[in-house]
Amino acid sequence: MPVDVNQEKTGDVPARKPAENPTEQTVPPQVNGLPNAGAQPPGPKPPYSALSPARRRFILGIVTATGFFGPLAGGIYLPALPTLQRVFHTSFTTINATVSVFMAILSIAPLFWGSLADYGGRKPLYMASLAIYIASNILIAALPANLAAIFVLRVVQGIGAAAGLSLGAGTVADVTEPKNRASSMSIVLLGPQLGPVLGPLLGGAITGSASWRWTFGFLAITCSAVYFIVVFCLPETLRSIVGNGEIYANSSWITRPKWRQASVVDPEKFPRPPPPTLLSLVKLLQYSPITIVSLNNAILFAAYYGMNVTLPTFLEDRYGFTTTEIGVAYLAPGLSLIAGSLISGRISDWHRGRFVKANPDSPPHPEHRLHLQIPGVIVSFAGILMYGWFVLFRIHVAAVLLSTGIVNFEVDLSIAAFGMTWVFITTTSYLTESFKETPATLVALASLFRNPAAAVAAVLVPPLLPKMGIGWCFTGLAFLELACVGSILYLMIYGKTIRNKYEVKKAEDRGKAAVKKRGVI
Repeated sequence: MPVDVNQEKTGDVPARKPAENPTEQTVPPQVNGLPNAGAQPPGPKPPYSALSPARRRFILGIVTATGFFGPLAGGIYLPALPTLQRVFHTSFTTINATVSVFMAILSIAPLFWGSLADYGGRKPLYMASLAIYIASNILIAALPANLAAIFVLRVVQGIGAAAGLSLGAGTVADVTEPKNRASSMSIVLLGPQLGPVLGPLLGGAITGSASWRWTFGFLAITCSAVYFIVVFCLPETLRSIVGNGEIYANSSWITRPKWRQASVVDPEKFPRPPPPTLLSLVKLLQYSPITIVSLNNAILFAAYYGMNVTLPTFLEDRYGFTTTEIGVAYLAPGLSLIAGSLISGRISDWHRGRFVKANPDSPPHPEHRLHLQIPGVIVSFAGILMYGWFVLFRIHVAAVLLSTGIVNFEVDLSIAAFGMTWVFITTTSYLTESFKETPATLVALASLFRNPAAAVAAVLVPPLLPKMGIGWCFTGLAFLELACVGSILYLMIYGKTIRNKYEVKKAEDRGKAAVKKRGVI
């Protein structure tokens, strides 16, 4: 008897004929002794985070506070520079170098903290970095005045201070689902944005009324309070260790201090990235969307910093501001940074929600957020352009400060700052949504581009002003920003395709590594 090729073979038994009526078919409750997923409808999908909304807000508050101390240490130090120059009997250039060293470490060290946090957990690194920061401040405040010692301790202080932003971005990605991520990120970034605003004001008040040593004593005391909250109240959030945090869902908000949380999740559902290496960081930079958005951020921040370093001179020489008035003037861009951060986060999440409602069968991809960067770039462009020409023609100082707020020169400066932070929020949200396993590392990479660009601008802009003229120098910076729109359009068109190819390759590499680990090849 001929056998149909479509028959199912189990020994000599021919395949069972399908039922005449499809409705008569039944789904077996088990297949090969295991429960069949088709036997019953799946249960409800677990929440992205099992923690209560109140506890998630509390966690975000903690990480916002930790991110405040790094930039605060940079800003609070500045009013004391003339005093330190006298105390250490050195030149202004040499004492300024302690600022440059701190900023350089603040650029590089986040890569160390971020990559370790994505692999080994967030909480241990919060505790380690804050402990280093507190110890360095105590030593600077207590040790006898020695120039070599303050250089070394500023390096150590920078290492401890550098963890806040990258760890904070990773924590946001752990506990906040993508639809609300930009709003949460805008809150966490308030810490790093408030530091440069409040730092000079606090530093001037402390140095003027007490001693330069109390500047560092103040940092040690206030950070110690946050440190104890981290130790006793911050749970581990890394998803490859605790998943959606269900183990903490019904537990007390005060936890027993633990250096390391053992993994309690299925590694197939919550895969852990490979151990961090220098080669893995280089490979991330080979992925063009990361490099493009990081360069865009760096260009905007460089232009903003070019305004910041020239603002005191312009306010004093052209508008007759005193030192105190110059310090107060920096509040204009600072407030614009805060407003831009909060507003852009809300609008980004609102826009994503609209897309989901209009396209229920087409889940939003991370690149959907990028087109909101274009208005931010244009606003920052306008602020920088206004700043240069308003200063040149001595337009009323309110207009100058407005431009900075948009970027940051009271009005002009404020406009520039608003546009810049608008772009930063969407970039950070894009990075954390695109690369779910390594959000802290990617935010650290963006910082690696941003801070050196600011340092270059601080060096190049002042000598360019007499050669190009104030108006044309800032016009050049403004059009450099405008060029970022082209790269944003490129990512809007091709970003999803590039990201999908990257994900496929990453899955293939992970599969090969798993096979090799089992000894098959």
